[in-house]
Amino acid sequence: MTSKRRTFIKHLGATVAGMTVLPLSASPSADPKQNYLPIKEGKERKAYSVKARRLIKETACIDMLSTFGDDYHKRDGKSLTTLWQSVPASFTHEDYQFVRDAGVTVFGWGNMIPTYDDMLKFMAIQNGIIASNPHYFERIDTKSKLEKLSSSNKIGLLITNQESSHFRSVDDVDLFYGLGQRVSQLTYNGKNRLGYGAFEDSDSGISSFGKQIVRRMNQVGMGVDLSHCGDKTTLGGIEACEGVPALITHASCRALAKGLARAKTDEAIKAMAKTGGVIGIPILRFMISEKEPVYIEHFLNHIDHVAQLVGIEHVGIGSDQALYTEDYGDLQLRKDTLNNAPTKYQCHTNENYLLTIEKLNHPFRIYDIAEGLIKKGYKDEHIKMVLGDNFKRALTQIFKH
Repeated sequence: MTSKRRTFIKHLGATVAGMTVLPLSASPSADPKQNYLPIKEGKERKAYSVKARRLIKETACIDMLSTFGDDYHKRDGKSLTTLWQSVPASFTHEDYQFVRDAGVTVFGWGNMIPTYDDMLKFMAIQNGIIASNPHYFERIDTKSKLEKLSSSNKIGLLITNQESSHFRSVDDVDLFYGLGQRVSQLTYNGKNRLGYGAFEDSDSGISSFGKQIVRRMNQVGMGVDLSHCGDKTTLGGIEACEGVPALITHASCRALAKGLARAKTDEAIKAMAKTGGVIGIPILRFMISEKEPVYIEHFLNHIDHVAQLVGIEHVGIGSDQALYTEDYGDLQLRKDTLNNAPTKYQCHTNENYLLTIEKLNHPFRIYDIAEGLIKKGYKDEHIKMVLGDNFKRALTQIFKH
């Protein structure tokens, strides 16, 4: 997939206090642009349950790979992504209220940025947005900020990267830690100096340099992410996480998505769990099932699988989509995205070329996840773990301060 995935968000006049929102149709032919209208204009509406609203209100909900804006709506002639990045103070109270209403408390805010210079620029942009809006945003870089976030009502931004080639040396780990980065994925889909990505034909495991980087990340308090790594590099990276949780922020279970390179084996999930780590389940349809149709029930099955395999303490959410998903792009854009994706993604879609799963491809999907877990009979405390408490616990253990 392209980096268009890591986009931003826009406001829709929604009020989750009364929690009346219009979800996507459960039909395989649903198109978000047709069915998910601004709340005040929608003809079909759904009220989420009191229990779901309560659970989300009581939890610091964490999506370990998502952003809060979009490329699909414009203001002053610019997409909100472009506007907020170029003029950070343009983020309005209405924008803030929409993001808060959507239910996610902390966004794992990362892209795939392989170079040192580009990562410096990315950090400057993100820190600029946070610094320009201190009453709306909190950079999540300490235990205390993570703990106090729910009471502050701010939007938490956890700055991450889906590559670690920007670390030219172990000292660069310290530099980017000082700038606010708190999670780094060892590789993307290909090979780098640290190890091998999931799309490489062979995987010799984490390199000596990779082990040095992981050691320094452990020392400073930066999370090690293995989401896109190949099988051997994943296991090697987990083993190198001595005394701290290893993270898989956005990947599915290969036991259910059979043969998928980007999914994790039961062996890897078990090894991760032994460190106290957590795996975040994504909402991309081709990562949840190897064939169509794909429904929210298939997504929930991955949560079930991890819970049964290693315990409910080790699964969370890593949607791999912004609040406004790629399904909000026009039909031709969706076709181009899918047709140009690397073949090893094993992409498939329905007749409308949707990339994500109906009922989860809209900004309020955290409520649908809560509702799904309630219907499955999960205890309240376990639902809270999935919604955010598990990643909160793991990050608290990783952070040194």
